[in-house]
Amino acid sequence: MFCAMCGAEGQSANAFCKRCGQWLPDMKARTGIAFGGETPQQNVFTGLFMNALSSLAALFSALALYVTYLGSSDAKWSIYVAAACCLCIAGWQAASFVVGLKLRRRLTAARRDVSFPEIEHKTNPALGPAHMDDFLSAGSVTEQTTGLLEPVQSPRTEQQ
Repeated sequence: MFCAMCGAEGQSANAFCKRCGQWLPDMKARTGIAFGGETPQQNVFTGLFMNALSSLAALFSALALYVTYLGSSDAKWSIYVAAACCLCIAGWQAASFVVGLKLRRRLTAARRDVSFPEIEHKTNPALGPAHMDDFLSAGSVTEQTTGLLEPVQSPRTEQQ
C-alpha cells in the first residue's frame, strides 16, 4: 500500500504512514461511515463526547431521584438504590472521560514530538533529461495525406 500524502510504499492499512505520519484507512474494508470516525483521533473524540454526555445524564438522573424522593414517606428503597447506581455510573463515566483526555493529550504529544523525514524527490541517474525536440518537430502521419490520394471514379461516371 502507498501513502496518499508522501507516496511511501510498503505501508499497512489502518495504520499511520511510517514516513509522514498520515492515517492510512483500509479502503477495501470501508462499508460506509463508521460510528466514531475513521481515524484514531476521531474515535478518541467520539469516546470523550459520549463519556461526558453519559456522565452528565447519569448525574442528572441521580440528582432528580434524590431531590424528588429524599425525605419523602412514599419513597421505597429501590429508588435510593437506583439513584446510587446512577451516581456510580456518573463517576465511572467521569473517570473514563479523564482517561480519554490523557490519552488524547498523549497521542497529540507523540505525533508532535516525532520528526518525520522530509520528502525528497529522487531522480534516476541512469536516465538523462528528457528531450522532446525529436517528437515536436515530427509531422503527423495523416498530415497532408488527402493531397496524395488519386481521384476515384464513381460507377455513375463510367456508365455515361
